[in-house]
Amino acid sequence: MRQPNRRYVWGLTICADEVYACLMLNDGFFVSPAMRISEPGGRKMLISWLVQWSMCPEDRLGYDPTMCRVPNSDDADVGGSNSGKVDDKRYTIDCYDDKSQETTTYITKRTIMSADDMLGRHTRCFVATRHSGSGTESSANEVVIKDAWSPAKHPPLEDPRDEIKLLRKIHDTFEQDTPDHIYPNMLVGSHVRLDQKDKSVIDTTDAIFNAAGVDRIDPPSDPGTTSAWKHQPLRAHRRIAMSPVGHSIKTVQNEAELIIVLVEAMNCYSSVLSQCGVLHRDISTNNILVVRDGKDTIPRGLLIDFDFAVNVDTHERSARPERSGTMPFMSIANILNLDTPRTALDDWESLLYVVCWLATVGITSSHRVPDAELGKKPIKYWRIGSPEEIAEAKRNHMDSARIFQSNIVEKFCAQYKLLPRFAIALHKALFGNSNCPGALLGLKVYGGDSSDDDDDDDSFNGDSGDSGNKPTGGPNDPLVKRNAHVDEILANLEKVLGKFKRKAITVL
Repeated sequence: MRQPNRRYVWGLTICADEVYACLMLNDGFFVSPAMRISEPGGRKMLISWLVQWSMCPEDRLGYDPTMCRVPNSDDADVGGSNSGKVDDKRYTIDCYDDKSQETTTYITKRTIMSADDMLGRHTRCFVATRHSGSGTESSANEVVIKDAWSPAKHPPLEDPRDEIKLLRKIHDTFEQDTPDHIYPNMLVGSHVRLDQKDKSVIDTTDAIFNAAGVDRIDPPSDPGTTSAWKHQPLRAHRRIAMSPVGHSIKTVQNEAELIIVLVEAMNCYSSVLSQCGVLHRDISTNNILVVRDGKDTIPRGLLIDFDFAVNVDTHERSARPERSGTMPFMSIANILNLDTPRTALDDWESLLYVVCWLATVGITSSHRVPDAELGKKPIKYWRIGSPEEIAEAKRNHMDSARIFQSNIVEKFCAQYKLLPRFAIALHKALFGNSNCPGALLGLKVYGGDSSDDDDDDDSFNGDSGDSGNKPTGGPNDPLVKRNAHVDEILANLEKVLGKFKRKAITVL
């Protein structure tokens, strides 16, 4: 939904003499029975709908009362006459904080992410400053406001997947022991609250249904069971103000900058895991930002979006974790939902896919590969097909050093010199451990010990062969076996990061 201040949308559909009222929510579209305008009963029902819409409060139309469009007369950047016209690009946003129990009002300066899809989390992000209360902006530092409808468990305030709780945990930990890297510093955060029937309620899917006098029902667990329109998953409306302000990873100017940004983001990842006990579970191109302190300074990497993150101390490792993340960058075990614990190695595998993807499609506009050309490269199978087909493609691409080079690395943009070596080193650390080599069953990938950190040892020396085995996720699956060697593999990955950050800084 392009309107940032809409929680949901009503609509009318006309088909011949039949009119339907439509309600569009995060997880589906719902249509009323047909109102035949050629019949008195149908016309009466349509008039009833129109009267209700014209007389009900704006929040019943789906508008968010905590987010208001800014009149031009109050917006110095818009200019023009004091006509009171509304600038649909700028908003005042009330951000309640559940810790201080105070509300801070911000005014947006620009939108950096809009909710273009009709379904889903409807994540929106704005760069904003604190509102002074006098109709003008204060000179306070810029913040990023994230507004999203995240999947939730009931009751939402006790949901262990709550990004607000996890970011507050990170804030409190790093406030006492400031790390060398930057991190998402939450300043204000809470579930959005609305006034309904003279009481404050958390804005959730339940709140929307209750305002209409209907009780939401959780969807049936059996996918084969027929469900009614009231069977909807619970979502919670959460809002966070945080710093620093970052920019898309596509704003890096060369491959050396990209490597530095990725290394810094993964340094943050490791600190958040080791010091805060939070596993991110969604490393992707959208969740790593570029932060610059000045025009000519070396960029820094910022890891964001902890919507899928979990506390590793409370995460149920005995149960099969739910699939999470962004498909082209999801680990193989994650895609297949293998019955094995998700570890940091799944996120590091995602980092490898991020490197390969960006090196293939191009990291700057001058290097960007057209979609038609991308469609000729094997990496296209990381985003098309069923989850099983995507996982099978990745298994085959990752299993052998030779195949990884010929199918993936050799398809990188020809201008890149560091990125191929970076990808090779990451691949060797992840899939070349002698205790659990490859990505299919029973294969050896590298001839040597993957812990070797020689600066010139970024080459391939393995071959693939043909196992003839279909991966099952059983005890002989290398993706399962590697969980017994997490610390060793992570140590090798950390060496790779340090080595290539030094190389990238030298290039710059």
